[in-house]
Amino acid sequence: MIKRKIKSKLAMVVCFFLLAVTPAGQVLAQNASGSGQMLKLYVDPRTKVVYTEPGKGRRLLAQIPASSFDASAIQEQQHKTEVQLQQNQQQISDLLEKNQRLETSNSNLTTQMAEIRPAWRSYIENFQDKFQIGTLLYGDYRFYTHTGFQPQELTQITNPGPGNNDYNAFDVTRTYLNFFFFPTKDWTVRLTPNMYKTIGSANVKVGQSTGFGSNLDGDLGVRMKYALLQYNSLWDKVPALKGGMVKVGEIPNPLVGWEEDLYGYRYVNLTPWNYLSLSSTQLGISMEGPIRLFGGEKTYLDYGFGAYDNASFHAFEQTDTKQFMGRLTAYPFGADWRFQGLGITGFYNYGYGNTAPDTTSLPTEVKGPDAHITRIAALLHYTAEQFGLAGEFDYCDNAFSAANLFSGSGPADAFGFPTGAAVTAGTIAGNTCTAAAPCYNPFSGYGAQTDAWQAILNNGRARQIGFDMFGHYHIPGTPLTAFGMFQWLMPNDHFKSDPLDFQRFVVGVSYQVNEYLRFAIDSQNLSFYHNQESIPVSYLSDFGYAPGSTFNGRKVPATGDIPFMVPRDTHSIFANMEFSY
Repeated sequence: MIKRKIKSKLAMVVCFFLLAVTPAGQVLAQNASGSGQMLKLYVDPRTKVVYTEPGKGRRLLAQIPASSFDASAIQEQQHKTEVQLQQNQQQISDLLEKNQRLETSNSNLTTQMAEIRPAWRSYIENFQDKFQIGTLLYGDYRFYTHTGFQPQELTQITNPGPGNNDYNAFDVTRTYLNFFFFPTKDWTVRLTPNMYKTIGSANVKVGQSTGFGSNLDGDLGVRMKYALLQYNSLWDKVPALKGGMVKVGEIPNPLVGWEEDLYGYRYVNLTPWNYLSLSSTQLGISMEGPIRLFGGEKTYLDYGFGAYDNASFHAFEQTDTKQFMGRLTAYPFGADWRFQGLGITGFYNYGYGNTAPDTTSLPTEVKGPDAHITRIAALLHYTAEQFGLAGEFDYCDNAFSAANLFSGSGPADAFGFPTGAAVTAGTIAGNTCTAAAPCYNPFSGYGAQTDAWQAILNNGRARQIGFDMFGHYHIPGTPLTAFGMFQWLMPNDHFKSDPLDFQRFVVGVSYQVNEYLRFAIDSQNLSFYHNQESIPVSYLSDFGYAPGSTFNGRKVPATGDIPFMVPRDTHSIFANMEFSY
């Protein structure tokens, strides 16, 4: 049975083989010759080879009627097979072409994805470019040939007053770490912590029987100098105003920082109004920027204005009012770069003393620190590549107090500590003195003088008038630049022959090591230029001085004159250093 199946299958295979290899014409010929013809197949049992003709050793394997072969059907089937093969080949070709296009498209997409990343991925990968860190360091060595009472020459530096000639010190007067963050091109965030020298001695009581000594002994503390949010694209769609910006937070005011850049030697000494009373930083909101006229790149106007707390950035705000500041600089011939050429600048500031509303509302004859404060400055300046020169006129109300005068060094009496030998018996300067009610001796210590100086400056009706000049000249072909500043101020021109009228001058030479580092040697001097004089108590009383009143637990002169009203001069030599990166 199995052999028969094998023979049958073998015969079918052979038939199909013959059909495949035999021309269609022969098959048709056989079919045409008669329907009775048979196709005989022979097999050699030894070799298992199939033959169409008989031969030696061959046996008949099968007989197939020729009529079973339809030539036309075979041709049709062959045609269909060829058509199907062509279609399959076309489909395969189409698939190969489509696959090639897909591979090409995928390659292009991969390239595009590599070149054009999603916004979030680009933001993350470029995150480091959105930060900028810089530093600023001021240091100095100073030596005083003559010591006296005075404002600070530089931020947070002090010195012992009269009687301490040859005092000297190394200082670090400013350290900034500037952190900038640019989340987008329109916005900037700035944080600038600032190291400063602490001064203080207040002890603290805790509970009923415990106390702590103050650690404010002149160590270096840290506070925030700038903390602001800045919008950079205020007027970008207005070509003439492009570059304008808005700042909010703890921000520079319109004058001090601008004038420091104009002068260029802030690391050596303070600019005029910064020296007198105006802090460089306030909390508030401001707007600033250039104005370029006539469709060009030259700056013809530069402005800055804003509203701020009455307190400085390092003081607690107490008032229910705010102060306004505004600066406008005009460049008549246009400026291709900041400060270039001739400039005319005006500054105006109106505010109030930092006093709580329940105090300012009290009816008093002399408002003192509760009075309004006005500052006006007018500058004419010219800046070229090798030199710069500026002149300034100042006109102000109540803008220079005794606290400002004694910010660098002052009599202990101004800070609650009486000086000189107390008079505890008898009478002096119109006062009766006892151990329970001692008196100041106007010829000993500084108590009577300090009370008189405060009356001159803090009466709420003081008007300041001053004039300043500053500039620099770069010596060609060298890293040396000569610079200087002169300041003259009448702290209260309503007071006849004011003993506090002073002149201040700074002169020196700087050495530029590289773009980051420079040094300077300079002389800084403060001179109260009137001859030594005595002031009648009767005249001082017109300015808020209270004859016979108690000051630091002692009575001040009630009659007569107060001697030694002109403070001593201060002369010093500085070696300054600036590192800015």
